[in-house]
Amino acid sequence: MRVECIVDGKTLSLSLNSNKPLSLILADDIGIDTFSSCCSGNGCGNCIALVDGNAVLSCMVPAFEINGKTIITFESFKKTRNYQDIAKAYDAVKARPCPICYKSRTLLFESIIARGVTKEDEIMRELGTIECACMDALDEIRIIREAIEIRRRRRVRRS
Repeated sequence: MRVECIVDGKTLSLSLNSNKPLSLILADDIGIDTFSSCCSGNGCGNCIALVDGNAVLSCMVPAFEINGKTIITFESFKKTRNYQDIAKAYDAVKARPCPICYKSRTLLFESIIARGVTKEDEIMRELGTIECACMDALDEIRIIREAIEIRRRRRVRRS
């Protein structure tokens, strides 16, 4: 099938098997392999990409679901001001994910922040997407709230 999508700002037209997972499309067809999925498609959470702003497990998203979508990988996201907000929040809270889940967890935090999720129970539910136990859930919530505040202050200064 022909899939039209935007990956990290580049418009692409790809001929793919309709069930090929996004993780393999990014690695094999586009040459982006910035995540470390060690689950082989069982949902460990270490292959998160943003699809239309929502964090998804790229190993679970078939090609037919990305047609017409905008996909952001960590490689592209780390060049943004929004990434800097989250990096500053890691420093402020003095907590940081391990190298294995850093990229995916950062994208998950961005998805939560960008969609305006602020209720603790909703945040907790979303944090369960990543199985790595390197971080305390309360630290993760503090990081998200700190990044929201950093972003708010940055936007106020600009206006």
